[in-house]
Amino acid sequence: MTKISLNRLISKIAADKESKKLGKIIRIERLLGKTIKKYKPYAMILVTKRFKKRLIVPIEVEKIVKVEGTYVWFDITTEEFEKEVKRLREIKVEQEIYPEDTGLYQIKGLSRTIDPYNLGHKRKERKR
Repeated sequence: MTKISLNRLISKIAADKESKKLGKIIRIERLLGKTIKKYKPYAMILVTKRFKKRLIVPIEVEKIVKVEGTYVWFDITTEEFEKEVKRLREIKVEQEIYPEDTGLYQIKGLSRTIDPYNLGHKRKERKR
């Protein structure tokens, strides 16, 4: 697909193989691929579910089967998409628990390291 046609995908509704609605395409970004570390265009799909926070899920543009009207069909099943949504939600929760850079810090003049989040011993409990 050319850049002109990629821009036409924005604000269309994404659907899976079985024409079930996945979400709305809000933008196209170039991200690193999963296996080959080269930049590829990804469609960023905004997923909104009742009583849950909004989430943006990237799907490769290469998986587009057809574009017609206001819909874009992807070569993906609902189960695969839900797995990706679940994985991204877990990452988002993990980032909320540990908002800053985690790691060991060496203090000048002291011979010990500081583990501010106590990650060396046990996992921090989720905030309530």
